[in-house]
Amino acid sequence: MSAPLVWTRQYATGVEMIDGDHQTLFMMVNGLHAAIENGDAAPQLPALFRRLSDYVDGHFAREERLMRASDYPGFTEHQAGHRELSATLGRLLAGFEADPANFPVAELMDFLGNWLSAHVLKSDMDYVPYVKG
Repeated sequence: MSAPLVWTRQYATGVEMIDGDHQTLFMMVNGLHAAIENGDAAPQLPALFRRLSDYVDGHFAREERLMRASDYPGFTEHQAGHRELSATLGRLLAGFEADPANFPVAELMDFLGNWLSAHVLKSDMDYVPYVKG
């Protein structure tokens, strides 16, 4: 399983609301990681997972409002990526709820860490110049 995520300046967009959301997402993913490392994942994971999924949806809505308001030309593609991730999280949560004993938690953590890093460092950095105007 991947190591906990560490927020560094390279992740900062300079957009306060988005940076706050991203830092919260880092903390939530690290909370899942800590529960797994401590052996507490089974009872905590469903609630942590649902909170993460709900927060991701809210974060995406906030990002999309900013992109629309700034006429970001890559909005449609970025929004499609958001929808894909939300659907993936939904499938993963359903898979966990259906069979928690055999759910690949380490794969989930790797997926979340890789997605969050790539999302912030690439996808989000593309729209930042438009939002900052």
